[in-house]
Amino acid sequence: MSKSETPANSSGAVYTIETVERITRISRDQIVLYYQYGLVSTIHAPDKTDLLFDDQAIHRLRRIAFLLSEYGINHDGLKMVIAMMDEVERLREEVRFLREK
Repeated sequence: MSKSETPANSSGAVYTIETVERITRISRDQIVLYYQYGLVSTIHAPDKTDLLFDDQAIHRLRRIAFLLSEYGINHDGLKMVIAMMDEVERLREEVRFLREK
């Protein structure tokens, strides 16, 4: 697993799209496209219509960038691969939990 795939800490931080663009080095247009494809979720502040993101979104965007650059996965394949990777992570957490019992 590369550094770009390591999970982000859940700090409770909220980021504007401009900040996410700087952190991930992914263009605003691509971030919006990934949001529209359902690959990344946003947080909407009650009084704002701007797209806001959390640490999980940053992690997801870094994972997407990694998959695109390292494996050349197209946008259509991203959703499937991301879903499988999420399931693997969920199963790993479940195994960890069961081992601790």
